[in-house]
Amino acid sequence: MSNLVLLFILGGCGSGSSNSNDSGSHLNPALPSVDLSASLSNLAYNGATTLSWTSSNTSSCTASGDWSGIKSTTGSQSISALTANSNFILACSGTDGSSNDSVNITVAAPAMPSVNLSASLSNLAYKGATTLSWTSSNTSSCTASGDWSGIKSTTGSQNISALTVDSNFILACSGTDGNSNDSVNITVAAPLPTLTFSATLSSVTQNSSTTLNWSTANATSCTASGDWSGSKATAGSKTTSTLFNDSQFILTCTGPGGTVNDMLNVAVVLNQNGTALLSWTPPTLNTDGSVLTDLAGYKIRYGISSGSYSETIITNNPGLSSYLVEDLASSTWYFMMTSFNSSGVESENSIEINKTIN
Repeated sequence: MSNLVLLFILGGCGSGSSNSNDSGSHLNPALPSVDLSASLSNLAYNGATTLSWTSSNTSSCTASGDWSGIKSTTGSQSISALTANSNFILACSGTDGSSNDSVNITVAAPAMPSVNLSASLSNLAYKGATTLSWTSSNTSSCTASGDWSGIKSTTGSQNISALTVDSNFILACSGTDGNSNDSVNITVAAPLPTLTFSATLSSVTQNSSTTLNWSTANATSCTASGDWSGSKATAGSKTTSTLFNDSQFILTCTGPGGTVNDMLNVAVVLNQNGTALLSWTPPTLNTDGSVLTDLAGYKIRYGISSGSYSETIITNNPGLSSYLVEDLASSTWYFMMTSFNSSGVESENSIEINKTIN
């Protein structure tokens, strides 16, 4: 048995032409792309920047992160008042997919308020004056306290006068991101003392007296010198001892603010008829050479015979160094004197002197 061979010939007969089905080659799809950028990426607090973007093969864009909303496929947008680091994302889509880009913005820390307050003079005389000056930054309002008050501008100056005590001036200023304050201390000197010093009589006859009067302000102590002495009250009056010649009275008073003094001159009108002005040096030692500490006064003895004294004058004022003897008749008069202490013990006699009265 023979084998059958089946031969299948594909194709057509005839001229030998053939048909082919060629659809052509396929291109890769056009994918979307996005480019997002910022005009400034490092900002001060509350700063601003501008975001700009372009895209291709896109039909829509959407913002996310620290902005939002539908965006055009190409554009720009101002971003202001940024107070924190921010991230802006832009996603765009097209027929063949989507793409996105982002940009980071760094924001500096907030600028805190600051205040600077100063004084033209910080050490003043009593009732002195100074000028306060101030500047501030990152502030919107300022308020004074301490030894001044009220609303102040954020920068300015103000004259402060007639200060009588130490003072403290405070200025507090506030801004969006907080507040700050500064202060200045002013030292004021104590007031100078004042003294009023007068005499009821500025001219007296021999063997007369006058009364001294004084008053002070801002003084704590007074001291007499010249023809009177010792500590005195800050106000008072004092009748002088008997005056025999021109005298000068000085008063010095001291207070926290300094020292003041004044002097009074009292003229003594001499009586030339029937008078004898005796002058001496007060004793300082006892007869045994010890220091005399309790001198109490003097005894003046006089008469018209040498060594014989019919008249005696006793003065209990140890501060005297002269005495005017009056009403002497025409004659030659002889004078001698002694001093005595608080126990009544007398010194030795002084030398004798004389004067002739015509």
